[in-house]
Amino acid sequence: MPDVKARVLIVENDVTIAANLYGFLEMRGFVPDAAYEGHDALGLLGTNRYDALILDIGLPGLDGYGVLRALRQEGQAAIPVLMLTARDQLDAKLAAFALGADDYLVKPFALAEVEARLRAMLRRSAGGGNATVLEFGGVRYDPSSQSVTVDGQTVVLARKSLHILGLLLRDAGRVVGHQELEQALWPDGPPSPDALRGQVHLLRKKMIEAGFNGIETVHGLGWKLVPPS
Repeated sequence: MPDVKARVLIVENDVTIAANLYGFLEMRGFVPDAAYEGHDALGLLGTNRYDALILDIGLPGLDGYGVLRALRQEGQAAIPVLMLTARDQLDAKLAAFALGADDYLVKPFALAEVEARLRAMLRRSAGGGNATVLEFGGVRYDPSSQSVTVDGQTVVLARKSLHILGLLLRDAGRVVGHQELEQALWPDGPPSPDALRGQVHLLRKKMIEAGFNGIETVHGLGWKLVPPS
């Protein structure tokens, strides 16, 4: 059972699935809440504090992508998000990760796997409290506040992007390998062979947009930080 009862918002328009998740997570020691439509979910997220979000993509009105986009644009980058959906296409998964999802689970699923992935997200979230501020080449990352700046400009990053950046900054100049990153991001195993490359691509894109182009690919090994050109 969780040491501290984590509050989890379930956003799922299928009442049966939502009820099953609610009952199972409550039995497992979590404190669940539920919404069945995207705008209602944003309303709850705006008024209550949640430790994690379980989010269906195929919602009526505002879909899961819209909820996630609004959530991240409002600066709530810290809350980990597990997407639940019947869509198993790679494009759907990449779209979710691009908007800031932390994990992705395709229906039908086992309730025990939802719990395992939820616990993994919460462990990673709790692990972000290292107070050491990391700096390199104009990039400044404060893990305690989950804030990133490039030359003083704030950059909003998704949870996995923050985790990758933190690992690269802690070993700036050293190659951080594929296996090391995968084990840090997905302790229970990566969701797909392309998941890590996709996550690094998203981080690099956001950092380049902010003016930092110092994430270098070392082919066959991993990635490292180099002084930006």
